[in-house]
Amino acid sequence: MRSLGTVVTAAAIVAGFPPRSAVPPVISTLRATRPACMITKNERGFEPGRSSSEAAVESGDSPVPAHEGTPERVVQHPSPSGRVLIAYTGGTLGMIKTNASWAPPQHQRGLLSELIAAMVEFHDESMPDIDMVEFDPLLDSANIGPREWCSLANLVRRHYLDYDGFVIVHGTDTMAYTASALSFMLEGLGKTVVLTGSMIPMREPFNDARRNLISSIMLASNLELCEVAIFFNDRLLRGNRAVKCDSGGLAAFSSPNFPPLAVVGATGVSAQNRHLWLPPPASRLRVHSDLDARVTVMRLSPGFDDSAIAAMIEHAPEMRGLVLSLYGTGNGPSHKTDFIRAIDMAVKKDIAVVAVTQCYIGAVRLETYEVGRRLLALGVVSAGDMTTEACVTKLAYLSGRGLRGASLAEAMRTSLRGELTDVVSGPLTQGLGDGTRLDAELRL
Repeated sequence: MRSLGTVVTAAAIVAGFPPRSAVPPVISTLRATRPACMITKNERGFEPGRSSSEAAVESGDSPVPAHEGTPERVVQHPSPSGRVLIAYTGGTLGMIKTNASWAPPQHQRGLLSELIAAMVEFHDESMPDIDMVEFDPLLDSANIGPREWCSLANLVRRHYLDYDGFVIVHGTDTMAYTASALSFMLEGLGKTVVLTGSMIPMREPFNDARRNLISSIMLASNLELCEVAIFFNDRLLRGNRAVKCDSGGLAAFSSPNFPPLAVVGATGVSAQNRHLWLPPPASRLRVHSDLDARVTVMRLSPGFDDSAIAAMIEHAPEMRGLVLSLYGTGNGPSHKTDFIRAIDMAVKKDIAVVAVTQCYIGAVRLETYEVGRRLLALGVVSAGDMTTEACVTKLAYLSGRGLRGASLAEAMRTSLRGELTDVVSGPLTQGLGDGTRLDAELRL
C-alpha cells in the first residue's frame, strides 16, 4: 500500500493499487452468533478468557474459525481496491421503526446488507470488496461490554490475513469504550480498524449513516493506518482518544486532547497529522482477550458522602481498579479526611486507584494541589490526559495480563497505544513512550 500525502482526493486514495486476483468480488454476510470468546473462571472469578483458537495463534498455529454458516453473496461487481470486513454489532445505523421508536431489526436479518447492495456508491469500481459479519442478536451499544470486545478482537484475529481493513458498525453510546478496549487488546495491529455508526438510521430519508459508512469503508481499505480509530461526521479520530461529546448532533465525537488522524472534506482526505499516526508494528498481531473488568468509576461532587466511598471499598473484595474523576488537575476537598483514609485503604487492598480529570480538555497533575499531593503519596496514579474510557479499559487490560502494584502503576503512566501524551517530551508525538518495551516484557 502506498504512502498518503497531505491532501488526497477520494479518487486518489484508491489509485495506484495493484490489480487483485480474479476472485469474484462480493458483498456477503456471515451470520455470527455470540459468544465468539470463552468465559473462564479463575481466581478473579468469571471473565472473558482465551479461547483455544486464540492460544493457537499466539503459539504460531493456524486459527480455528468460530463463526457458523457460510458467506451469503449479496452483490457482485469488479473492484480492484481491496477488501474490507464489516462487523455489524447493532446500533442506530441499521435500526428500523417499531411503533414510535427505533430498534434493531432482530427478526429481519440481513437488512443492512440489502441496504448496502442497493447503494450505487458500492457499485463504483473504486470501492473495495465487502464482506459482513452480522451479530446475532444485534445489540444496543449499552449492552456491549468485555464479552463483546473479546468477540470483536477475535474476529479481527481470525480474518486478519484475509482483509485490508475492518469496519465495526456500533452504537454511539459506548463506541469510545469499545474502540479504547480494542486498541489495547490488538497488540501489533498492522491494519486499519474503524468504528462507526450514526445518529440517524440509514432508512431515514435524511441521515448521517450513509456518509459515515461509505467513508469508513474507503478509509479502512486504503489508509496505511495501523491502529483502531473512530470515524464520525468528517473526522477520523484515534479510538482511545475519542469521547462522545454530543447526544444529538451529527458531530457526536471529538478528541479533546489529540488532533484528528484525518479529516474528510470536499477536496478529499486531509492527513496533515500523518506524523502522529502510530508506526507500523515490529511484531505480529497478538490478541489479548483476558480482561479483568472489575473497575469502578467514581466522580467527585461537592459535599459527596465519603462514608459511602469507604463502604464501597470495604465491602467490594473483588474490586480490581478505582478510577477517581477529580476536579481540574486532580483536586479534591482537603477537609474530608475520611475520603483520604478510604483511598489509603483501597491502595492497601491492592486496588489500583487512578485519577482522571473531570475537565473536557486538559490533564491530571496531582502535584499541583495539596490533596493531589497527598493522593500521590498514597500511591494514586495520575492518568495524565487519558480519557475516562481509555483509563477504564486500560486498567481492565493490564489487570487481565496480571499486573499489580508498582508494575501496573508504571504501565498506566506509559503510553502503550498512543492513549497518553508524554508530558516530559513536550510537543505531541506518536505517543508510544516505552509501550513497545512494556509489551515485550509482558510477553516474557
